[in-house]
Amino acid sequence: MQPGDKESIAQTLDALERLMRMFQAERIIYLMSAAASFVLLIYAAYLMFSSGAVTPAEMGLIFGATGVSAISGSRIAYFLNKSFNLIEDIVRNLTGVGPRREP
Repeated sequence: MQPGDKESIAQTLDALERLMRMFQAERIIYLMSAAASFVLLIYAAYLMFSSGAVTPAEMGLIFGATGVSAISGSRIAYFLNKSFNLIEDIVRNLTGVGPRREP
């Protein structure tokens, strides 16, 4: 590893840290929506078990809660994947491995 490589890695990590701070509010919103969807899912399960029957309203709560949870989780995973791909590309460039191939 050459002296300029360490500086390049430090600059990249600083840029990644700034990027993570910029989108911190977005991640917090996704986390809150995932928590709200979990509460809705627990509430729907409580309604189903307490009444002994499944109504369309309860099914709507279950599908809505799982949908919000899936969207929130996928957005967080997408953002983190992009961040880690950035780090991977820089490390590959510095080590001379070459670019990764997208499927």
